[in-house]
Amino acid sequence: MDSTSVTPLSLVPLTKMLAGRRPYLTAVSFLTGLYLSYLAMALAFLFGLSAALDRLNAWASYRWNNPQPWDFGVEILLGIILLAFGLRIAEKRREKTAGRTLKEGVSPWAAFGFGFMINVVGFPGAVPYFAAADRINQAGLSTRQAVFAVAFYVGVFVLPLAILLLLRGLLGTRMDGALKGIKGFFDNWGERLAVILMILLGIALIADGVAYFFFG
Repeated sequence: MDSTSVTPLSLVPLTKMLAGRRPYLTAVSFLTGLYLSYLAMALAFLFGLSAALDRLNAWASYRWNNPQPWDFGVEILLGIILLAFGLRIAEKRREKTAGRTLKEGVSPWAAFGFGFMINVVGFPGAVPYFAAADRINQAGLSTRQAVFAVAFYVGVFVLPLAILLLLRGLLGTRMDGALKGIKGFFDNWGERLAVILMILLGIALIADGVAYFFFG
């Protein structure tokens, strides 16, 4: 699910909002920015690129069932790229990514814009949504039904973060300690885990491609 990628990016700023001034208004604005931006881009993709999606799906299915040697060469190249990037990021993991930080005491409008920006930047990597769009496109739904399906999907996408907001509302200040712990975990381990996964995926791709050339 796309939430596995957006949650680490959004969790730290959300915990800051919930521990700051006007926590609920700011957090709701942030989640609204996430929801509306993803919904708009998802609908534009579904209704504007459905024909391209069909062609892409047919091509990918054919390549998957009829692989050629150069496919495995590309796989090895992608593995090397992932491995190189993972090792490079590991060396510089303390550097902050520009535009991904949020100041304390942010306004609701700024929180909305920040949430909107996260999805705009990350939408090209929303691979699970592209698979979901393919299913929606093949289901033969009416326009209204397709819009409802996409709106529901995006709601599920935002749900993990919305649950955190709900818990803050139920527990009040008793949630502050847990929020600080979550923030500390992602500050210390979030980027490290991403780097480890990138390196492992790179090694797996390289191993699979090399195995084809040696063993067929």
